[in-house]
Amino acid sequence: MSNTTRTSLITCVMLAIVQLTGCAKNVKWEEEVLLNTGETIVVSKEVRYTIKGQPGNPLDLGYLPDFEETTSFKYGGRAYTYKGKAAIIVLAISPQKLPVLLALTGRGWATRNRYSRCAKPNYVQLVPDETGQKWTWPEKIELWTYNLPANLLLDRDPPSEAKRRYTMADKASQRFMQDPELLNIKNQPARHEPRLPRD
Repeated sequence: MSNTTRTSLITCVMLAIVQLTGCAKNVKWEEEVLLNTGETIVVSKEVRYTIKGQPGNPLDLGYLPDFEETTSFKYGGRAYTYKGKAAIIVLAISPQKLPVLLALTGRGWATRNRYSRCAKPNYVQLVPDETGQKWTWPEKIELWTYNLPANLLLDRDPPSEAKRRYTMADKASQRFMQDPELLNIKNQPARHEPRLPRD
């Protein structure tokens, strides 16, 4: 194969990859969510999937989820929407009857938001403003959020296999829902509590 042919072939392949990376699809689904109050509500989720190369093999292309997702739900007669990159694992209702989201601080979220990586437990508590559209986090994670079981879907099915609705039984097959220790959110001291020495 001549250099000109090889260069043309490589150029064509690179152009095809660039065009494919522009292809994307939004996947929407609903989840039944059992709240810490005993109520069950329906949450709508939306994630954008784009064609990307696999880590270590950029030519192995496939639809992969983007880290930003939208979570929408109604509670107490109000609509709430979170759009962001936090890996939300728990939707809970506070003693003040307001929804709270608990999310893992991975995916670079802690760095982008200047959130302490030393925070214990190792998750962030997100609290809505009065509009239900903007979410902030308190300086310290509230004690009532400790040891809440995960109730939101974290694993992502490929777009062709995604269901329109997931029940709590569907979500129970996720490894971390069977063992909260896998999320590193259970039985860890808060950052304002002294760490006990190990034997």
